[in-house]
Amino acid sequence: MKKAKIGVLVSGVSRGTNFGAILNAIERGETHATVALLVATDEAHGAVARAREAGIPVLALPPAACVSPEAWEHRVADALYQQGASLVCLAGYLRYISSVLLEAFPRRILNVHPSLLPSFGGQGMYGLKVHRAVLDYGCKVSGCTVHFVDERYDTGAIIAQACVPVEEDDTPETLRARVQMQEHRLYPQCIEWVIQDKIRFEGRRVRKKD
Repeated sequence: MKKAKIGVLVSGVSRGTNFGAILNAIERGETHATVALLVATDEAHGAVARAREAGIPVLALPPAACVSPEAWEHRVADALYQQGASLVCLAGYLRYISSVLLEAFPRRILNVHPSLLPSFGGQGMYGLKVHRAVLDYGCKVSGCTVHFVDERYDTGAIIAQACVPVEEDDTPETLRARVQMQEHRLYPQCIEWVIQDKIRFEGRRVRKKD
C-alpha cells in the first residue's frame, strides 16, 4: 500500500485534536502515511507535545520571526521539502495561505472546516464562532467539510462532508463535540483517498474514483 510523507500545520495554542486524529488513524493503519513535519506557530500548541512524544520533527516558527507572511511561508515550504513531504494538512491552522505554499504544493493542501461549506465559512469563522453562528441561525443540521485549499478562505474544492443533527438544547460546546467526532473520522479518510490517488477533479467537483 502506497505511503506518503505529510506535513501538518497548526496555529495558536489549541489542543490539536485533529492532529491527534491523524496520528491515531496512522497508528491504526487506516491512513497510510507518516508525518514528516509538524509546523506550529507557537511552541505551546497542544500538537507540539504530541509530536515530540512520537518522535516527529517539529518546526515551531512564530510569524513574528519572519519579515512577512510570505517569508514565513517560504521557510515553511523549504522545511517541508527538506523532510520530503508531498501533502500538507491544515489541522486548526487559521492563518491565510498565500501563493507561496499554494504553488509549492498545488492541489496538495487540505483543510477541515467545522461546518457544511459554503455556509458559515470565510475569514474569522473558526472554532466556537462557527457553532455559535449555526445555532443563532436556527439550523437543524450542521457538520464538517474536508476541502482543498485555494487562494481564499474556505472556498476550495470540497472532497467530502459529514452531517450531524443540531439538538434543541445544544450549546456551541456540545455542538462542537458532535462535529469534531465527524472531523476526526472524515479528515483521515480523505487524506487516505488523496494519498492513494482515489479522487479526480471535474471542474470544481471532486469525485471518488471507482
